[in-house]
Formats: sequence, C-alpha cells, structure tokens
Amino acid sequence: MTSPDDRLAIFDHRRGWQMGVMGAFAVVMLIAIVIIGAVIEIADTELTSISVDFYIFWAAAKLALQGLPLDAFDVARLQEVAGVTEDEWMPWAYPPGFLMLMMPFGLLPFAAAWAAFNAAGAGALLAALRPFAGGRPHVLLAAALAPAMLPCLLVGQTTLLWLAGLIGALAALRAGRPVLAGVLIGCLTLKPQLGLLLPVALVACGAWRAILAATVTAALLALVPTALFGTAYWPEMLAMMKHHGEIVRGAIGHLKLMISPYSALAALGLPEALAFALQWLLTALMALAVFVTWRRPGAGFDLRAALLLTAIPLASPYLWHYESAFLAPAALFMLRAGVLSARPASLALGVAMWLGLGPLALVMVQVGSMDAFRQWFVPLALLAFAACMRHVLRQPGVRHPPDPEIDNLQEKA
Repeated sequence: MTSPDDRLAIFDHRRGWQMGVMGAFAVVMLIAIVIIGAVIEIADTELTSISVDFYIFWAAAKLALQGLPLDAFDVARLQEVAGVTEDEWMPWAYPPGFLMLMMPFGLLPFAAAWAAFNAAGAGALLAALRPFAGGRPHVLLAAALAPAMLPCLLVGQTTLLWLAGLIGALAALRAGRPVLAGVLIGCLTLKPQLGLLLPVALVACGAWRAILAATVTAALLALVPTALFGTAYWPEMLAMMKHHGEIVRGAIGHLKLMISPYSALAALGLPEALAFALQWLLTALMALAVFVTWRRPGAGFDLRAALLLTAIPLASPYLWHYESAFLAPAALFMLRAGVLSARPASLALGVAMWLGLGPLALVMVQVGSMDAFRQWFVPLALLAFAACMRHVLRQPGVRHPPDPEIDNLQEKA
C-alpha cells in the first residue's frame, strides 16, 4: 500500500517545486511590501501604527508593560495608545495568558513587532508541519506559507500560531508523546473559541494522559498571569466578551469579514436566532463526525487529522476571514490520507484549498471589496469536509495488520 509520505511524490517534479518555493516566496514578499508600506505611512503621517488587527495586540501589550493591563478593555484607550485614526469597534477580549505572551512585542515599534509576530507564527507552523512533509522542503513551504495564509498575515492575527500548536500536538500524538500533545493543546486555550472539537477527538481515541496534561497546562496559563495582572482581569474580560458578543450577533448578517456558516446563513436573510440554531446543529454534526472518525479503528492518522482540520472552522460560530488558513494544512493531510489524488477534480479541490481566501484578500487590499469571503469559504470548507467524510465511510471497520501510528493514539487510561 502507498504510504502517506509516498503520496507526496505527486510534487516531485519541476512544477511541484515551483508551486511550493515560488508560492511561499510570493507570500513572504507580499507581506514584506505591506509592512514596509506601513513603515512609510507611519513616517509620513506621524502615526504610531496603522489600523490592522495587530494594533490591538500591540497596544494591549504596551498597556500591560506600563502596569495598566485592565485599560486594554477600553477600546478608546487602545486606539489612543496605538495612535489609529479610524473609529472601528476592535476590542481586546483575550485571556491573561495571551496578554502575557504578547508583552515582548510591546517593546518594539509597531511595524517591527508586526513583522516579528508574523515571523513567529510562520516559523512555528513550519516547525510543526515538518514531520508531515515527507522530507520535501517544497511541500513544507507550500503548506506553511500557502496563499491561504495571506488573510492572517495581512492583519497580523494569531491563526498561524494556533495552527502550529494544534499540528504540533498531532505530531506528538503520532509519536506516542501524549503529555507533550496535552501541553500544546492546553496552550491553545489562549484562544479557546477554535478548540470546541479537540476534547471530542481526545476522548474518542482515549488520550487520557493528553487530556490531563492539557487541563493542567490550561490551569497554569490561567493562574500564573492572574497573579501578574490581578483577579479583576477576569470580570473585565467576561464583560467585554458579553458586550462584544451582543454587538456581533446584532450585526451578524452584515459582517463581511466573518465567514462562519452562521454568518453566511444570516447574510442570506435567515433570522439571526434560526441561523444561530442551525450553526449549533452543524457544530453538533461536526463533533459527531470527529468522534466517529477518531474512534473508528480503520481510520488512519492522517485521515483523522484531515477531518479534524476541516471540521474545526465549520464548527465555530465565531470565525473570521483570517481563520481560513486552516484550508492549506488540511489539504496536506488530505493528500497524505489519499483523500486527494492526481485526478483533475481532486487536484482542483487541493489547489483551491491551497489558495484559500488569499486572492480575495489581495483584492480587498486593492479595492476594498469583501463580499465574496464567506460565499467562497463555506462551500469550499464543506466540500473538503465531505471528501474526508466520504473517505472515512469507505474505510474498513477493522485494520490488519495493526498500524503503530494509530496505536499510539489509543492510550490506556
């Protein structure tokens, strides 16, 4: 049988190298041009930063360094520290552990901090994906620096770091290191809204040591920063989350950068409450699919990872355009699992996932059009999930001979 690494031989030709290397080079150059443009704009206008998502992280970090972490929950104060001129609702609503993580970036000028943050995310994702690239540098570059990463890099968001933590945890599980996997999963609670399906996967495969390690890590990441910032941080955060949630729900059909099925249904004219209920129904179906796949003896490791990566964004009601970055690594695992192949339709799906919302993000930068984000993402993500699920249902219920990579996931309590 063809091994997962052998399936990557589809890229072992000149065009495969060009796709990986030149695509990554183009992504890096585009981001460099945008950040250099920000440096020029800041110098010409005597601003402190520009209005991209990263200014929230940077301004909150600067406030924490000044001993004023609770001021981060004041949107006007964030704008004042960042020196932005656009009056947009862009709040800070993150756990204290994430604020502590961001503090070193507050020591740098805005553009340098933005570049360093993007580099940290890309570097972490490269390291996490390395065990799954089959020793092929061009495949690694294609997955970690795909055009699908552009929406995240263009605004300086956290998705690449989150993906790196998740894929690093998957690599640790495959290698039979459940405690390390749990530590990495615990770190993902710094942005918890994407982690709804992770406990489902861990319970399904009986990864009890990973669950324990994740629980302890999450507790430490809550307790240690609380000692630094004070217990008053949590009520402020919860109040901001509630207020932000009310604003989002009130405008859900008009938030063009939100790409969840919930927002897409609301944009079609469904009542908000019905769209929200249908989203939670879809979330429940995603959880069931993940549980069945991670429990199924015949499902290989890469198929489990592929289905998890396609299900996570579909399960989240709160999903923005930069989180479409999940598509590129999901395509890599789908190829390794045999879900994607050299057939034209399959290749077209893989290329579409590799591109993701990158081309649309560039259009947004140039002309400000954001209308096509969710119309493109939701059908593409559903198609990828359906392809994975079809492959799951085709797998035999019993495997023979045993697969050591899967046995590593079936831990004893």
